Amino acid sequence: MVIVAVSLVIAAPVVAGGQSASSTSTPDYQGTGVIVGLHPPPSSLHATRPVVVLDHDPIVGLMDEKMSMPFIAASTDLFNGVKPGDRVEFGLKSTPDALLVISLRPLPPRRR
Repeated sequence: MVIVAVSLVIAAPVVAGGQSASSTSTPDYQGTGVIVGLHPPPSSLHATRPVVVLDHDPIVGLMDEKMSMPFIAASTDLFNGVKPGDRVEFGLKSTPDALLVISLRPLPPRRR
């Protein structure tokens, strides 16, 4: 006699990187910066994940320097309504694979 075990798996909503939506809904860090580039996959920066390049101000609790760097984005949906040159507020989630951008919100340009 062969016994077959059947298990029911209830899956949580999943976003890029295999993280559940609830684990990526609240950023660990927030910052401001200017979008240098938006790269949907595939790109020279990542074969399968969207990447946003930000020229960002210091990020409280994470890095004291202002710098330009690429970040993996949770979804290309974050690219809707923003373009290179836009000043944005962004949220980062620390994941085992990378610092993941989970939010991008346009800001007014800086006054000089």
